[in-house]
Amino acid sequence: MGYVYCELKIRGEREKEIKALVDTGASYIVLDPKTIQEIKPTATQYEVEVILADKRRLRTRLYLAEAEAVGRRGPVFIAELETPTPLLGVFALETLGLKPNPATGKLEIIGPEGGYLL
Repeated sequence: MGYVYCELKIRGEREKEIKALVDTGASYIVLDPKTIQEIKPTATQYEVEVILADKRRLRTRLYLAEAEAVGRRGPVFIAELETPTPLLGVFALETLGLKPNPATGKLEIIGPEGGYLL
């Protein structure tokens, strides 16, 4: 088993390309406050409680933006947390119709963009 990283474009008012770690244990895309300020995604009214790997529980605000990876685009929620590495969680993977392949270290297309809506 290996890590899977991907080039991920995030679009809010501005666009930024980042290298993200694919984390199938994460629900959302996770970005640090500085990156969120740079991109300026749409703030939502929602706050969620997240459980970190060390079992701490935190509340964080959710933002809405567009993500693009492997040529697939779709709407995503972003959680704002101090993180040294941006994370790409399963909700975005499902939205984009992608899955990680740890053997190759790449994302693979598994279905249509937005296929989870059907």
